[in-house]
Amino acid sequence: MGNKFFMGVAALAAAGSVFGADRLSATEKGSLLIYSNVDGIIHVSNDYPADVRIQAYVEAKAFSEEGFTCESYDMAFTLTANQITSFDSQALAAPFGENAGFPSVYMWAVNGDNAQMRWNHLSGGIIGSGVYASAQALQGNNGDAVGVAGTINMDGVEYSSAYNGAVLNFVADETFLAIELLNKDFADKNAAPATTKIVAEIWNADEVKFSGTARCVTCVYGDSVSDWSDTAVNFFRHSNLGTDLGKARLSTEANGSCGDDSAEHAFLAGAYFGLGSVAGTGTRSATITYGLESEPEEAGKVRKAFGLLRK
Repeated sequence: MGNKFFMGVAALAAAGSVFGADRLSATEKGSLLIYSNVDGIIHVSNDYPADVRIQAYVEAKAFSEEGFTCESYDMAFTLTANQITSFDSQALAAPFGENAGFPSVYMWAVNGDNAQMRWNHLSGGIIGSGVYASAQALQGNNGDAVGVAGTINMDGVEYSSAYNGAVLNFVADETFLAIELLNKDFADKNAAPATTKIVAEIWNADEVKFSGTARCVTCVYGDSVSDWSDTAVNFFRHSNLGTDLGKARLSTEANGSCGDDSAEHAFLAGAYFGLGSVAGTGTRSATITYGLESEPEEAGKVRKAFGLLRK
């Protein structure tokens, strides 16, 4: 049995599989780092004894009288060997104006051509509130390019897979929830942002199940679950739940009530202020596209036309 086990391990290693890296992680090192709904300080470190270039995008919802838009800008920097650096979320959100929500930040390792590459030596976190996750690159050796330049597939083949859903333990009327839809098109500024309906199946502490609570989410969401108002009855509220504590299973749904572009999406979720806990469930692919240094914005559309994006 021992020989068969080790032969199986060798076969998986040869195929590019990495144990513990099949899904997003809040504790493992990776080549792609995601910070969502950040209110505080984010930090990132490189534990490899060589420099690495980091491509990053900062995204936030900007609110106005006409509604809101999901806006983003890019930045790049280099981490030297064994270096750690940090960024203040208020400074990162400043370009969006006073009416912007908490920013989200995506960072990944790139080579000299700005193509994403394997560098599973990045780690990060948040000092304050927000949600953090990392994804490992699953192909090649350290420093090798992964997939098609400008297109990051979190599919369990190129990078760790995203989540299909989440389980939430909450305090009625008090839990604040962050939700980040993980399909991002940073290459095309005119692309419609990811939109979905988040559907919650809810149980109270007496294991009584409630259905029908949901809300629309575009790009990112962060607020008290008691404020969900897309449905007639909100069972996150104590007056409807009947107990102080509850549990919910969250999933996404394509629903016309959330707009013509509504679709099922992979997402990252987390609870604020310690009043609750969240665990990701299942797997679903998510794709991030971004512009290469010499590439016009229209190039993202070209990659889509030739089927280089995997949703």
